[in-house]
Amino acid sequence: MKEKHTLIVALLLLGLVVYYSFFEYNASLKEREIKLGPLLFELSPGEVKRVEIQRLDGGELIGEQHERRRWILLKGNRIEQGESKVDDFIVNLLMLVEIEKFKVENSQLKNYGLENPAYKITLTDITDKIYQLLIGGSNPVRTSVYVKFAESPNVIIAGAILNYELQKIAPLLAPAY
Repeated sequence: MKEKHTLIVALLLLGLVVYYSFFEYNASLKEREIKLGPLLFELSPGEVKRVEIQRLDGGELIGEQHERRRWILLKGNRIEQGESKVDDFIVNLLMLVEIEKFKVENSQLKNYGLENPAYKITLTDITDKIYQLLIGGSNPVRTSVYVKFAESPNVIIAGAILNYELQKIAPLLAPAY
């Protein structure tokens, strides 16, 4: 009798493994192939020649990229490995994707923390084109951040990784006088 129960359990487990390998495993592979949304910026890190970050409380950083992708801080706190932190920030900022985009009237910007944005990031590319990104609040469960380009009426939902990147660069932001 005990051997019969063991055989039944073994067959059930084998059936589950076969089911998972044919159906569930292939489904999870298809889910991983889902394409991400469009990038917020259509720039590569080498195309950014200047970055300005302004925090609502007055903290500020200005950096320029010079030869061999080396960042020089024109304004900001000089800390150990500050250049690499700026470079890391730019690389990760340029990898952000749009999760969703929707049009918002100016009177509704306060609902997204964009009436008085927490941060304003200005990038200047090698053609002197300026991109100004306003960083607002997080969604209620803090999995994404509301952002908006200054010249656009659209609010964009971006990943909360942006908040993490801003925290990493915060020691570089010098107080405004």
